[in-house]
Amino acid sequence: MGIASDLVLIIVAGMVGGYAARLCRQPLLLGYIVAGMLVGPHTGGITVSEVHDVEKLAEIGVALLLFTLGIEFSLKELRPVRMVALVGTPLQILLTLAFGWGVGKMMGWDHIVSLWFGGFISLSSTMVVLKTLESKGLVGTLSSKVMLGMLVVQDLAIVPMLIIMPQLGLPSFGFGLLGYAGVKAALFIAAMIFLGSRVIPKIMEVIVNWNSREMFLLTCSAIGLGVGYATHMLGLSFAFGAFVAGMVLSESRYSYQAMSDLLPLRDIFSLLFFASMGMLIDPTFIWQNLGLVVQLAVMVLVGKGIIFAGVSRLFGYGNIIPLALGLGMSQVGELSFLLLQQGADSGSLSREYFPIFLGAGILTMIMTPLLSGLTAPLYSFIKKRIADNPLQTMNVRQEGLSEHVVILGGGRVGSFIADILDRVEIENVTVELNGKAVENAVAEGRAVVFGDATQEIVLEATKIERARLVLITIPSVSGSGAAARKITQMAPDVPVVALVRSKDQVDILKGQGITPIFPEFETGLEMTRETLMHFEIPATEVQTFMDKLRREQYAGAFQQHPEYELLSRLRRASESMTMNWIPVEKGADIDGYSLLECRVRTLTGASVVGVLRGGILRPNPDGEFRLKASDMVGVIGSRGQVERFRQLASFRTECSVCKEGE
Repeated sequence: MGIASDLVLIIVAGMVGGYAARLCRQPLLLGYIVAGMLVGPHTGGITVSEVHDVEKLAEIGVALLLFTLGIEFSLKELRPVRMVALVGTPLQILLTLAFGWGVGKMMGWDHIVSLWFGGFISLSSTMVVLKTLESKGLVGTLSSKVMLGMLVVQDLAIVPMLIIMPQLGLPSFGFGLLGYAGVKAALFIAAMIFLGSRVIPKIMEVIVNWNSREMFLLTCSAIGLGVGYATHMLGLSFAFGAFVAGMVLSESRYSYQAMSDLLPLRDIFSLLFFASMGMLIDPTFIWQNLGLVVQLAVMVLVGKGIIFAGVSRLFGYGNIIPLALGLGMSQVGELSFLLLQQGADSGSLSREYFPIFLGAGILTMIMTPLLSGLTAPLYSFIKKRIADNPLQTMNVRQEGLSEHVVILGGGRVGSFIADILDRVEIENVTVELNGKAVENAVAEGRAVVFGDATQEIVLEATKIERARLVLITIPSVSGSGAAARKITQMAPDVPVVALVRSKDQVDILKGQGITPIFPEFETGLEMTRETLMHFEIPATEVQTFMDKLRREQYAGAFQQHPEYELLSRLRRASESMTMNWIPVEKGADIDGYSLLECRVRTLTGASVVGVLRGGILRPNPDGEFRLKASDMVGVIGSRGQVERFRQLASFRTECSVCKEGE
């Protein structure tokens, strides 16, 4: 079957490798690389027969990967951390290039190979970093925003690297050639901007109007691959053209649909790319040079860790952030494999270095989750032994602070709560680690402690043992858990309410005597309540069902705080009695009649609780009150009851309801 049998073999092996990677909680690409190694020419058993043909097909995966990367690229993500992302990331790449070159020279490699090693290790893995952040519940923290901002710029930096680095060491290499390539790239981008603003939107609009999903997918694929091939014909990188095409398409209103349609196709061809990388690895060679592979991996992890920590510190990020970046972004990225492949295809880098480079890179990826998990304990260890980082408190009373609320986390939820507490004149102190959030709180005159809420010295500054209540709004699962444990040790008698992110976290915090609030559950509950009300299910039945669901979700928490359940029931009971304002139309059945004459309560079941006439509110009108046209009547009741009153208040040619009561 030739290439067809090879594709079947790679896809099946990729499935097994991906499954194994998921079981080991590793990125799928590692499973794909291992699968490629097992079916490659360097291992026994079933082997791919046409490796070169697979590599050619893998180029499509590269182009689709860069195409979707261009669609996802957004400058909006860089705004909160734009300085460290736009300036710090290029600095990090240059420093890592220099470090890699130094490591290569120490290994006895020539200048070109050493530069390639520096380029290979200069990028970090978006997949690995995102997976690690999600698994630890750290998405949304300041350190995660810095990481993602730098990763976006790294993804953008791969484009010039794909143009420049394959030229290294070639006989034709020179600044004139690079300048010529730069001019061609600039002209190409200008042409793509023109096409993207004038031509491509019109083509996409025609295709969308056909309502053919197949044609939409085919058109998007043709744009990405066709533009990539055009750049290849111009002597530039195939992947570069696909990336630019993706960036152009990202500005259109069809980008999200294009992304969702292309993802399955991209993932299949990406499997071919990473599997083709694995086919280049000789396990015997790796085993014979295992010491060198481990040595390189350790040097990369340490060197990149120091560089990332130093760059983040240079741009004003302190506390745990440099440590989080150093341990979380020191691995080699998936786009590094793409760069390596381009180097081999151009002849700039000899393939004999592939096993060493790939082995070291894969090892750094595998080590990342473990190293990232050491961030919190290492930070605590360092903080206990370094006393030269003074605690900053702003607008916090030093004497007489008691019966106040301590809010751990000054983000959107924390700042919202603090604002409400200020309005009702309840004293509160916020603990926040994000410098920008602290500045905003200080500008609004709030009491703030700048520091890590999991540290004892920081909690002491809030006088937590004298607090009336502690609210934990930290987005990090590990961070909120560490803070909760510290609070139970320092102030065991102070009630704690915590924002939780998962059902498991609810169970853990309930065991510590903490009242959990699950925002996703509360949102789903409210949406369910609205849905049931639209089906005209009686409000009492809806409320009973909602209370049952909440008791099941927070089982145990209400027993500790029964007044909390009572308050929740009262709030939801009041929400079920929504007031509706209905105008009285001229000539309606109730126009000119009193409430007793209209028998509103008897005929509709709704209750009139107020009438707005001439800008004056008349609350709780008695039975003698006469309704007039243009009155706004406030009524409460079920949807059916309110609708029946609305019919009474509307003009109809046959007015009989009230007249029957005369």
